Amino acid sequence: MAFAIVATMLIRMVGEYLFSQKVREEQRMTEDLAAGFVSVLGDRDAGALYAQVLEAAEQSDSRVIVLDTQGVAQADSLSQANGQRLALQEVAHVLRGGASTYGFYDLRSSSSTFLRSLSFSARGDALMGVYTAPIPVEGRLAGVVLYLSDAREVFDNLTRMQLRMTVWLVLVALAVLTMSVLVTRLFTRPIEELSAGIARMTNGDLSSRVTVRGHNEYSQLAEAFNMMCQRLERLDQTRNQFVSNASHELKTPLSTMKVLIQTLQYQDVYDPEMQAEFLGDIDAEIDRLNAIVGDLLTLVNIDSGRQELKPELLRLDELIDETAYRLRPLAEKRGIHMDVVVKDRIETMADARKLSQVFYNLMDNAVKYTPDGGFVRAEVGRNGRMARVTVSDSGIGIPKADLIHVFDRFYRVDKARARTTGGTGLGLSIVKQFILMHEGTVDVDSEENVGSTFTVELPIINLTA
Repeated sequence: MAFAIVATMLIRMVGEYLFSQKVREEQRMTEDLAAGFVSVLGDRDAGALYAQVLEAAEQSDSRVIVLDTQGVAQADSLSQANGQRLALQEVAHVLRGGASTYGFYDLRSSSSTFLRSLSFSARGDALMGVYTAPIPVEGRLAGVVLYLSDAREVFDNLTRMQLRMTVWLVLVALAVLTMSVLVTRLFTRPIEELSAGIARMTNGDLSSRVTVRGHNEYSQLAEAFNMMCQRLERLDQTRNQFVSNASHELKTPLSTMKVLIQTLQYQDVYDPEMQAEFLGDIDAEIDRLNAIVGDLLTLVNIDSGRQELKPELLRLDELIDETAYRLRPLAEKRGIHMDVVVKDRIETMADARKLSQVFYNLMDNAVKYTPDGGFVRAEVGRNGRMARVTVSDSGIGIPKADLIHVFDRFYRVDKARARTTGGTGLGLSIVKQFILMHEGTVDVDSEENVGSTFTVELPIINLTA
């Protein structure tokens, strides 16, 4: 709308400018003719006046009439109005002492025979321009020059020019509109796709992805959205897997206890030994449930951010010694040699309870999965500004295909064998989360039937040791 208004005003302004230029040109020509007739009127030479009128008309391709102070034609280039009084308002204006003036008449719509008689067009249907200028002789008005031109060509040219401008402006408007649509589409299409992707994700479709095009802010936004969707999808899968695994882990001991209780409930003959055995099995399953629930609550607290570090100054080597001391009776019972090597005495700020659980889980797993007569070795030392603790064993090892999953929740390399050891499949996941909370790293290197080595690196917060 604004463009149309501006275009209309521009066309009008250009037309008015060109029209005023043409009017000024014709007016100046009329005034030049008036100046040329001053000497002829002063000499009162009718023949010379007529000859000069003819010459002026031929040069300007128009009709020239010289009037006296009464408005009577003294010389007409067409010799038709001689002796007639021309009652035109432009002539009257000059005779009243006015300056040069002009006017236009549409002879096609005019019913005046007088105006039609002034036309010099053979068809008599032209637009006629009337220009008048005073002829002063010795400081007084001696006559009036009446200059009649065919204005149809002027208006036709002006109309054609305005039409061409209109066409060009329309073409420019169409081009601008097309470019605007293309540019708008170029910029809005990624946003529309992103909005559609967000809508799909809101409706639960976490597999929603958007197409990444180019290398700009929109492509970066699309990549960020895709990464977010991928993480949410992975989180949703992990959550579903977690719920499924937790349900399965809780269901197994509950089913076992139900079978044991039903057996005790419906036995025909009371057997104290069997009852004691079954009650012991039920107690073991309850302990297993407590362990699973405890580990689940720990992971839930970690995920919800309710697990906070409570750092205190501790000796890492002493923590490892204490953990080995707690597990050594279990290892010696199976003939497993447990050794602790302290290369450096390390004092640091850390959460003692959480690190104790980390190293207990690692060393307990090493004992559980090491055959009788094997060894478990824990080593403490520095690695630059990091404390390094390695727990190695001569156990059954972990297949390479399973190494990347050992820290996943409920993941077991050998589920049947893991159940005999009483594991919940959550211990290593808790280990990794606690190490990450300390801004450390934990890695594993293992070979089947040779053994495994878990390496923990923690930043040394206090280097006073």
